[in-house]
Amino acid sequence: MHTAAWWPQHPDIRPAAPPREAAPGAALWPWGLRGLSETLEVVALALLMFLAVRAVAQNFIVDGRSMEPTFAHGEFVIVNKLAYAGIDLSWVPGLEEGDWRPFGEPVGGDVVVFRFPGERERDFIKRVVAVAGQTVRVEDSAVYVDGVRLAEPYISEPPSYRVEARLVPEGSVFVLGDNRNNSFDSHSWGMLDASLIIGRAEFRYWPPSAIGGVDHVRQPRAPGPEVSRSPSTTK
Repeated sequence: MHTAAWWPQHPDIRPAAPPREAAPGAALWPWGLRGLSETLEVVALALLMFLAVRAVAQNFIVDGRSMEPTFAHGEFVIVNKLAYAGIDLSWVPGLEEGDWRPFGEPVGGDVVVFRFPGERERDFIKRVVAVAGQTVRVEDSAVYVDGVRLAEPYISEPPSYRVEARLVPEGSVFVLGDNRNNSFDSHSWGMLDASLIIGRAEFRYWPPSAIGGVDHVRQPRAPGPEVSRSPSTTK
């Protein structure tokens, strides 16, 4: 005869199973090694895209009023770092000039961002007025390049200073701020080594009311014999 136990029976209660061991990689990432691998791939791709964009373009904040009325203090601009990029082809037999610039070189009227020669941790934004081989002078409240008086609708007021005629040497440019009488530029510290140019300002994206491309006013050049010059290098 089967005798029932005197204590209550609970058939739905069973001994607890021993804890299961965590799968390999579960402690490293909530979704396991596969999820961790996919996440790292996304992060690596995002980093590569960031570095690629950074190599082509860079954003800057205008600090100061030396480029008024073209740029106001606090505006944001995007600089094209490939604008004057050079490719070294000196290893190719038969090439006289080893530095190839597929996108061109600085020309008069370009607005450029560069490292300040006297303190290279600082970045300046100015307008190229004259390039290598050109003669520039400032007198009678006007700028002359190769004897031609420049028409400059972008400046705030005519320059009140005077600069004796000087030839821009190879690998250099002469830059001035559009706010001529309130700008620390080539009329104060001399020629700018073109290798210090970071790039050409292309687009203003802040404030919203000023969004748009940057106007690079091309300047005429007086006819005359060409002065040969070797290409400069840019970063």
